[in-house]
Amino acid sequence: RQLIDKMPSGLGIDQGLSWTKAALKHNLSTPGPDQDIIARGGVYALIGPTGVGKTTTVAKLAARCALTHGPQSVALLTTDSYRIGAHDQLRIYGRILGVPVHDIKDETDLELTLADLSDRHLILIDTVGMGQRDQRIGDQLALFNLDNIGTLLLLSANAQASTLDDVARRYRNRHLIGCILTKLDETLAFGGCLDVAIRHRLRLFYVTNGQRVPEDLHSANTGYLIDRAFRAQQDNSVYQLRKDEYPLYMGTQDSTLDFNLNLGGARG
Repeated sequence: RQLIDKMPSGLGIDQGLSWTKAALKHNLSTPGPDQDIIARGGVYALIGPTGVGKTTTVAKLAARCALTHGPQSVALLTTDSYRIGAHDQLRIYGRILGVPVHDIKDETDLELTLADLSDRHLILIDTVGMGQRDQRIGDQLALFNLDNIGTLLLLSANAQASTLDDVARRYRNRHLIGCILTKLDETLAFGGCLDVAIRHRLRLFYVTNGQRVPEDLHSANTGYLIDRAFRAQQDNSVYQLRKDEYPLYMGTQDSTLDFNLNLGGARG
């Protein structure tokens, strides 16, 4: 709606689509070459709901950094003591990469561990996955309330847009530097996740599209992502309305609206 309101008048379909894509590309923020996490280094905590792919993404980033700067440049930390096998999974990745893995229990433990690892180029923190309605999210985010830690929000591209919007709102914190979109290989529709990134002004650092470490980690290509979002999907026609079904659908919506209005009036 905002784009259409601002679109110049008199544009044809092709011109309007090109203008829309250009506007979206302008508003979908990505880091510059000097802001790349692997190149710049630092301390980053990957946060987000359960099952979004935090541990695998940590391994992908660590592997890229180890290939570029050597295994001695990377360290992995984990705060995930809830999931069965969570430590083991990260330790397996660490063993393969030749990178140490440290368990973190509280704020003091985190500060002492970071001090011991001050010579490392990149330190990545794998965190506990929590649903966006979990009351413990605030406590988790408070753990990373240090000036030298940046947080990266992972958003699963195969989730509903309304869910992603809720995740972005509830995981927002003052150290949030941007997001990573995961599981692009598990969705046919990119529009929802890109909309959330734009709406919440989340700088998009990387996208992932598979389980391979580190091959399935890519820098965000805004032009490609937006083109994919507008591409018509041919293989989901079973979920699309036929022409003769639109009147039935609209009639149902009108009836629902009338019912809600009447119900509201009756309550009043």
